[in-house]
Amino acid sequence: MAAQKNLPISGRPIPSTPAWIHETSFLLEAGIRSAKTETTYRSGLRLFADWLQHFNRAGFSVEDEWPLRPEGLDTAVILNYRTWLLANRAQSTVTTYMAAVLGYLNYLDGLDALPTAVQLGKLQRQFARRSIERNQAETVIDLDEARQQIPQIVAYYDALPLPPSNDRYNHRLSLLRDRALIHVLYATAARISEVVSLNRSNTGNGYAKYATVVGKGSKPRTLHIREHAAQAIRAYLAERQDINPALFIAHSRNAQNARLSSTSAHNIVKKAVKALHLYPSLSAHDFRHFRATQLLREGMPLEVVQEFLGHADISTTRNIYAPILGVQIVSEWLDNIDVAPKDAL
Repeated sequence: MAAQKNLPISGRPIPSTPAWIHETSFLLEAGIRSAKTETTYRSGLRLFADWLQHFNRAGFSVEDEWPLRPEGLDTAVILNYRTWLLANRAQSTVTTYMAAVLGYLNYLDGLDALPTAVQLGKLQRQFARRSIERNQAETVIDLDEARQQIPQIVAYYDALPLPPSNDRYNHRLSLLRDRALIHVLYATAARISEVVSLNRSNTGNGYAKYATVVGKGSKPRTLHIREHAAQAIRAYLAERQDINPALFIAHSRNAQNARLSSTSAHNIVKKAVKALHLYPSLSAHDFRHFRATQLLREGMPLEVVQEFLGHADISTTRNIYAPILGVQIVSEWLDNIDVAPKDAL
């Protein structure tokens, strides 16, 4: 079958670039288990972009060059797109293409790049049919197994030998910062944007148990700084000689003590993932998911986990983590009461 050369709605030639920013990395992760999934999702995201531009929705127009930026998206326009799909495509296509859009939005959320007007919890309730829910549950459960490797990242940085003194490349200072960053990610289950926005004053220079940050949707929320993270912060700040108020800063020779970027923080996590040969898609955001499931398994009530994570809607917490808890509960019952075939005789 010849490859499609034109966009399906407008008939314009398909641009040579991806339809959306971060699409390539999203598709790479989506296609880890299936090249067919990657291809189908790419088509779904192209159709979504073509629909937005052709019908001038959410401020998009045909003059906008790809890759598009998602800032103009909101919950209503995504629901309108699904309505259009239902009227113009087969049900199986609707299911798959909406899974692509939802997956992309979840990926943006992991990068702290989800538009504030997009409510993931509401979208999941509105258009998550059984097939989508089943696929999402499988993905969440598979990733949960990979996320059990998260503590290894903390151990990796704790075990790296600390240079006895700092050098002109700031190797000692950088390692102390990386340790503190990793411990804060683990302790707080915060979004990476919230962590890099921290100032020294937020943490009382490593002596405060709580830190208030402006989270998603410009809403203030409290991060809980456990003692292991506070100790790592104090060890790092004890050797800082700058006056930058930022808690985490860049220490490369040309960085001039600038605040650490989200990308650099992600790279610190990725360095350990690569060195330890862990599941390749693990990122800073997986600390958040790991901690949520860890606490739920230990019996923390769902509404407390919601508060810990800073979710505005408890349905968001439930939708993400219910499949994992369901597997655990069934497994525990089977371990206790299941009967083998020979015993059933």
